[in-house]
Amino acid sequence: MRTRWLATLLTLGLIAAGCGDDGGGTDEPPDTEGQAGEGIRVAFVYDGTIDDGGWNTSHDAGRQYLEQELPGVETVTIEEIAPGDQARATFEDFATQGYDLVVGTTFYQDDVLAVGEDFPETKFLAWGGWLTGENVGQYSLATEDGRYLDGLIAGSVTEANTIGYPAGFPIEEVVRGINAFTRGVREVNSDATVVPLYTNSWYDPPKERQASESLVDAGADILVHELNSPAVASVAEKRGVWHMGYGWDQSARAPESWLGSFTFDWGPYYVSQVQTLIDGTWTGEVYYGGLADGVVGLAPFGPDVPQNVIDLVEQRRQAIASGQFDVLAGPIVDNTGKVVVAEGETIPVADRAACCTWLIEGVEGSLEG
Repeated sequence: MRTRWLATLLTLGLIAAGCGDDGGGTDEPPDTEGQAGEGIRVAFVYDGTIDDGGWNTSHDAGRQYLEQELPGVETVTIEEIAPGDQARATFEDFATQGYDLVVGTTFYQDDVLAVGEDFPETKFLAWGGWLTGENVGQYSLATEDGRYLDGLIAGSVTEANTIGYPAGFPIEEVVRGINAFTRGVREVNSDATVVPLYTNSWYDPPKERQASESLVDAGADILVHELNSPAVASVAEKRGVWHMGYGWDQSARAPESWLGSFTFDWGPYYVSQVQTLIDGTWTGEVYYGGLADGVVGLAPFGPDVPQNVIDLVEQRRQAIASGQFDVLAGPIVDNTGKVVVAEGETIPVADRAACCTWLIEGVEGSLEG
């Protein structure tokens, strides 16, 4: 809460970076002379709260990793900033205050492009986009790498052959994860189906709880999500079904029902971006990293995951990381029977952030509406 308060005042221009009372009785800034990140100031803009236990928590862990790896870097955070006018005002404020890099951790593509032209000395990064500028970059991580591995676990463990998937919005990033997950499920269990249910929110505990209850009532014995509240885990624990997280180790929420999850590790990417600022080699580009780049990993497995499944996941993890296995290589058929990726072809890495506008075979429902 204190971090949020300080960052809010900073963004409003009411305090300068590093000048809040730290309880130590002095206003002297820390001595960073001679340190690797000396003089570099980075602002992180979150669409939710740092303590959501999921998406924003993972990004803030990356921010802390940046501070550890490049001592002297000064970072500040601000939370609950929605895309649109609020985001643009926030980016402008940080740029006006002379921040070297402003990082937006959700889809702020239009906002950073609109602001970037007026502040050429500040570099901007936004998650999930594909349009860049001289001082604007975009970044995503290969959700498909980790979600496919999660699917191997779920498909091996399910007894009901129905897996519920409470999700936020049916946008490309989410759908790509659902498809990759289902591909893993069907590789080990061709009888299993995945049933998504969209809440049209990233954080709405009542809706997430209702969606989870509905999916269990419909026969799901595993709940897999990409949401942020503890609601899905709570329902799983209460109803005696398994659950899997999204991008972060959420096993503590319901340890008895936990199966596992891939994880995001944003830290190495953030370090690489600041290092290019230090070196004077920063360029606006689209970054897309996965298992091979050390930015996607795995949380600990749950107690009900058999050793042979753990071994299979590890084999596939190594194959993906080494480039021997491509999660999105054809043939891929959607759930209407249409071939969307032909045999011998794949979805180019440059196009994956915008994939997919179809649901793979094995997923129930459609993206209509």
